[in-house]
Amino acid sequence: MTGISDTSLSSENKRFTDKRASHTSDVAALPIGVFDSGIGGLTVLKMLRDAFPAESFLYFGDLGRSPYGSKAADTVRRYAVQITDFLLKKGVKMIVIACNTASAVAGDDVRNRAHPVPVIEVVECGAKMALQMIPEELRDFARIGVLGTDTTVKSDVYVNRIYELAQESGFKQPDIRQQACPLFVPLVEEGWWKGEVSEKVAEHYLGAMKSFDPHVVILGCTHFPLLADPISRALPEGTALTDCAPAVVGEVRSILNKYGWSAADNIAADELNHAKTVFYCSDTGDTFRRQAERFLDMSIEFVHHVDLETCEG
Repeated sequence: MTGISDTSLSSENKRFTDKRASHTSDVAALPIGVFDSGIGGLTVLKMLRDAFPAESFLYFGDLGRSPYGSKAADTVRRYAVQITDFLLKKGVKMIVIACNTASAVAGDDVRNRAHPVPVIEVVECGAKMALQMIPEELRDFARIGVLGTDTTVKSDVYVNRIYELAQESGFKQPDIRQQACPLFVPLVEEGWWKGEVSEKVAEHYLGAMKSFDPHVVILGCTHFPLLADPISRALPEGTALTDCAPAVVGEVRSILNKYGWSAADNIAADELNHAKTVFYCSDTGDTFRRQAERFLDMSIEFVHHVDLETCEG
């Protein structure tokens, strides 16, 4: 049970529809919802905050039930829908699934639950970015690596989407090699982003990928960009790394422009300084707050603890 009834959600979604139909400025004033299994989605949030300083954000880190990558797909779907329910209840103008595992197995569930609130998921963005980074002269024999959690790799969602996008773009089907890196997530959650431990773990996982010699490697988990340095050193020199965050920024900008929802264009100048980011966590929040402050380089006064089973927090 999610703690929020379908009837209640229908009311929230209708309220959003009514706002959109009546006053664009009402929707523009709403925050953007972002969620992840823990702190990995902060890599996306940071870029969004930098790109859209006038926007407010609600970030949910499901640290109490992290990592998602080792859990059954049905479990991840249930978690993702619970968080979606929570964000809809709070009131958001769009939702960013800043978690590759949730995007891979629950993207459609979240879109169906949130409709008509737009949903952006990171797998589509990451696949597009990888193909865009392949030089034209390599399009007939491109090699793409995908690093992800067990669940993301087993789903083949990146492989399937890359093949679809390549066909649409006139690429010859690229050669794709995947590698599950389950220990990367706890390394990031514990703050071991650099140092001997992260170097050794990266070398352990990426030996076969190094032999594959990819042109581009997708960091297919939003935690992984925080390990970009040890990952780069474990791969052949010159291997390009890409993650979803820049493409997510582009998708968010596209939606803001399409519907006229930009806070900067609709909110009075004296109110723009009130843009804020509010943090929610399914754990007690102390670990999340320390890591978030370290990565975002900001002081976080409070992280709201939420029991997702009852949505009391």
